[in-house]
This record gives sequence, structure tokens and C-alpha cells, in this order.
Amino acid sequence: MVYLSQSSSLRYSTCGLLYFAQGIPKGLLNIAMPAWLASQGMSASAIASYLAIIVLPWVFKLTTGPLMDRFQFPAMGLRRPWILAAQLGMTLAMCSLVIIDDPLTQFTLLTILAAVVQGFAATQDVAVDGMAIDLVPEQEQGKVNAFMSFGKAIGWASAAAASGVMLSSFGLGLTAVVGASVCSIIFLGFFFVTERKGEKRFPWSAGEHAGSIPEKSSIASLVTSLNDVLWSRTSLTVFLILFFHGLVNGYGDALMPIAAVRLFGLSTAEWSNLVATMGLLGAFVALGLGPFIDKFGVKKMSIITTAVVFAHALILAQTEHLWREETYVLVMLSIWVLLDPVAMVCVISIAMSICAKRVSATQFAVYMSAANLGLSLGSKLFGMVSERWGYSESYLLLALLLFFTLGILFLFNKIPKGF
Repeated sequence: MVYLSQSSSLRYSTCGLLYFAQGIPKGLLNIAMPAWLASQGMSASAIASYLAIIVLPWVFKLTTGPLMDRFQFPAMGLRRPWILAAQLGMTLAMCSLVIIDDPLTQFTLLTILAAVVQGFAATQDVAVDGMAIDLVPEQEQGKVNAFMSFGKAIGWASAAAASGVMLSSFGLGLTAVVGASVCSIIFLGFFFVTERKGEKRFPWSAGEHAGSIPEKSSIASLVTSLNDVLWSRTSLTVFLILFFHGLVNGYGDALMPIAAVRLFGLSTAEWSNLVATMGLLGAFVALGLGPFIDKFGVKKMSIITTAVVFAHALILAQTEHLWREETYVLVMLSIWVLLDPVAMVCVISIAMSICAKRVSATQFAVYMSAANLGLSLGSKLFGMVSERWGYSESYLLLALLLFFTLGILFLFNKIPKGF
């Protein structure tokens, strides 16, 4: 038996693997599926609506945070039981996708089932983040965020690459079962890890909670505690940073695969393989970013990263005459994919840096829900403008959203956590 509280390397690897599992549904449902639907003739507005809906469970994951802070089984760890339950639910929900014979004619059912999968993934995400805040020393947070972003990037990149090929060759059913099988392996492996020495591995095992057990608080008292930390200037600034980050990502997640297939002529497999290759490279870059965040500060690194993404979008919008050059297009699409996990490391670090331990799961979930609300609205926004604007104007709007994000980042100043 191994214990997270006693090993930093175990904390890094465990959080990375759990985030890897979260990446599998993203690779299949958020990356490969939109490109495949675009190649089959589905309208841009319909694909954008699909993306907007399946992101919604991530918006409402803030309701899961108070439940995790209120209802616990400390003998198995404060967060571990929630992680196990959510991981199992995500695995079974992915298996349910086998009932989809034709995603085009069963589009509504596909969207509902995909949202259920994302609901379990979002719950697992809240629990893992809460566990990280509980167990990871502040001086290690940049590194653990890098490992988590690295794991998730590896997950969605590998899942996107495999799904891009399998969707066209074997259909959704087998593709989903393969993804669920990988998730089940991670679920079983997590039974061999506990948060602290002496805790139960299974509900029926011997053991007890080895740390201090937080006082059982009512939902009302948790809301009161949240009010003490959420409405400061810094907290509201973080809320806006994450919202605009999500808005940019959601808009780009809808724009990029549709443009890749319909404008630039890539196949579903080619787009998915590009995402996989550059996603893996971006994961390694993100992994190396952690020590720089700890050394130079999350604000400075976030500004630099966002400025680079802004410049990329602006250049792409202003170089329509180069869109017929295959090399140029592949380079620009690759840069976008590469920068995604890098930007995510900075955003997660910003949110985590001001979370109070007593309500960590809930507070962090509120911030990340702001990002996911932006993600959903961003996808919907592209669906609206795609019916009226060309791709050049669409890329220009992306640059404008990044400009606003950059401006808000300059307003961020870290404050003490308060608990």
C-alpha cells in the first residue's frame, strides 16, 4: 500500500493519471467527434451546439463541491471515495455509447449520453482538485498542476488520435468501449493508493482516517464561508480570468476542427493525429512550465502565455492569403493545439493559489465552473457567428477575446488564502 501524504512523486503521478482519465472523454467527444461530424456534413451551428451542451456538466460541477465538503467517508480518505465513484460512473457511461448506431440520426441521444459522461468526468475533476489542495504543499502546487495538465493532455491527445481513426473505421461503439477499458484500469489501480497511512483501501477493509477530520459543516455554513473568500477584488478578478479563458477555448474548440476539415481540407484522422502530436508536445511544454510558475510567479507566466496565444490568433486572422499554403496552415493549427495545455497550467495555478483549505473543493469548483461556463458560451458564440461571418472575421473575434483576457490578467494580485 502506498500513501499520497508521504510521497511527492506519488502525488504527481496519481494526479496525472487521474487527469489522464479525464482526457479520454475529451479526446473522443470534444475533439474527434466534432471533426467527424463536420466531415459527414453536419452544420457548424449544430456542432457548436453539441459542444456547448456537453460542456454544461462542467459548469454545474460547482454544486458537487459543497457535497464533497459536507459528505465524506474519512476512513477511506476525504476525497478518494468521491474519485472512485466518479471514475466508475465515467467508465460505465462511456460504455453506454454503444447504443449509438448512427450519430447523425441519433444526434440528440448522442448529445445526452455525451453530457452524462462529462458529468462524471467533471465530478472526478472536482474531487481530484480538492485532494490536491488538501495534500499538496503550496510550494509544490505549480509542479502538481503541470503534472495534472500533462496527464490530461496525454489523455485527450492519445484518445483523439485513436478515436479519429476508429470512428471512421469501426464506429462509435467500439471506440467508446476501448476508451472505457482504459478508464477502468485507472479505476482499479486507484484502489492501491490511499491518501494517508492507516486508511481503508476498500469500504470493508480495516483502517481509519489518519489526519484531522474537518468539522462537519452544514451547506449553509459552507456558503457563508465561501462568501468570506469569493467576493474580494482578487477573487472576482480570478473569476473573470477563468471565464474569458473558457470563452476563448470554447470558441476555438468549435472553430478549429470545423475550419481544419472544411476550410483547410484535413480529414478527421489527419486533424485528430495533428491534435495528438501537438497535444503531446504541449503536454511536455506544460510539464516544464511548473518550475517557472513557482520561480517567476503565476501572473507573469500567464501574461506571457496569453500574449503569445493572442499574437497567434491575430496573425492567423490577418493572413488569409496564406491559407492555401499547406505548411503554413499545419504550423498555425499545430501552435494552437500546443498552447492549450500550456495556458491551462497557468489558469489552474491562478485559481488554486487563492483557495482556502476549509472550502477548497467548493471554491475551486466555483472558479473552474466560470471557465466551463465560458467554454459552453464560447462554443455557442461560434455557432452564431459562423452563420454570418467568414473565417477571417471569426479568427479576428478570437483575437479580440484574447485581448480582453490579457487585460484582466494585469488586474490580478494574489492575496492570502484566508483560512
